[in-house]
Amino acid sequence: MWKITFRACLVTIAVIVASQIISFAIRYSAGQPFTAFVFAMNSVLPILTAFPAGFLIFWQNEKLKRALAELSEAHTQLKAKATHDQMTGLLNREAFFEKSKQARRKCDSGALLLIDADNFKNINDTFGHLVGDEALKLISNALRASIREHDLVGRVGGEEFCVFLPATNQDEAASIAERIRAEVERIAFHPVDGRPHRLTVSVGAVVSAGQQPTSQLMRLADRGLYEAKEQGRNRVVFAKAVMSAA
Repeated sequence: MWKITFRACLVTIAVIVASQIISFAIRYSAGQPFTAFVFAMNSVLPILTAFPAGFLIFWQNEKLKRALAELSEAHTQLKAKATHDQMTGLLNREAFFEKSKQARRKCDSGALLLIDADNFKNINDTFGHLVGDEALKLISNALRASIREHDLVGRVGGEEFCVFLPATNQDEAASIAERIRAEVERIAFHPVDGRPHRLTVSVGAVVSAGQQPTSQLMRLADRGLYEAKEQGRNRVVFAKAVMSAA
């Protein structure tokens, strides 16, 4: 409020100075004296008119700025809700695949990781869905901590996640996938009475060297994920024969 008052005062002072100069110039050119009464009127009238008008204008301007800021914040929150999973904060399924499609247009290579929480149904059945939700949040945080700044990560199913690594070869993808697996395995998860419960994920991976359809990459990554589950879970498996499948 003091900023509005200060600005209104500056405007009022400017109006008073301008009024005095103009009035003096007019009276001087007309050969009339510049009396104390004239000086007082040139000072009082702007105070009675310019200050309230300036204060109102600046106040309305501040209200408009606040309204615009609130509208912008609401728009940002609405956009985030439309593109992000509310529980984990990761991209939702639709937003993940759309952003992956955009990223693939900019580069010819990349890797897709399909990640599934191991034995997750047992967590829900044993400890309840609220505890299961906490486990998913912890896994989501581990995913965020394991990827690079320009990589994409989303929740594409109940306990299924997807990571797209733009401009990434198989060695780099294997390193990141293993980092994800190890980061989840290190999670300190104590669902009941402080007793630890081990969290692990299986990862199916595929590297694309061209512009294969995303649906094809998903099928290949799902094949790798299936093999990871069959081999005992808590491991990374790359889909074989990517180019021949293409």
